[in-house]
Amino acid sequence: MKKIVGLFDGIDKVMSIIASFTLFVMMVWIFLDVTLRYFFNSPIQGTIELTGEYLMVLLVYLAISQTQKHDEHVRVTFLEEKFSEKMKKVTKFITNILAAPFFLFIAYLNLQEGLEYLEQNIKSVGVLDYPLAPALFIISVGLLMIGLRLIIECVAILFPKLIAPSTIMKPVDDEDINMPV
Repeated sequence: MKKIVGLFDGIDKVMSIIASFTLFVMMVWIFLDVTLRYFFNSPIQGTIELTGEYLMVLLVYLAISQTQKHDEHVRVTFLEEKFSEKMKKVTKFITNILAAPFFLFIAYLNLQEGLEYLEQNIKSVGVLDYPLAPALFIISVGLLMIGLRLIIECVAILFPKLIAPSTIMKPVDDEDINMPV
């Protein structure tokens, strides 16, 4: 089981690196677009479409599972802070076990939609006229990864010795960070 989780984490890490590179490309692209627009009145054609329909999709969906692994999704914790460690694990297990099938189902629906877009050759309506199916496939992969990540976390909660501790990262508290004052 540890090898399977290790392989999953490796794939997740590669996807996260691609997402990080995408963020860099997006930043440079938008900077160039704004600079060209402002100084030369000549923006890069299709910037809004390409950044919104591809780069943003890559950024969000390829990093979503890694974000879950490091427990960095935005959440409200004012009640959870008062829970015991056991109760926190119970609520995390219940939340994950309920959320995982939804993510997996939505991944499946996106895959079907992507195949339909591919079959019908559906393209963007913007200036560049590029196919939209790959974006749906990227979304499917990202949702599949988060669904599997949630299942792995549930297994790790039930059987902590079965899965490596690095699979479930604890959030870093402000007290854990040694910052000079």
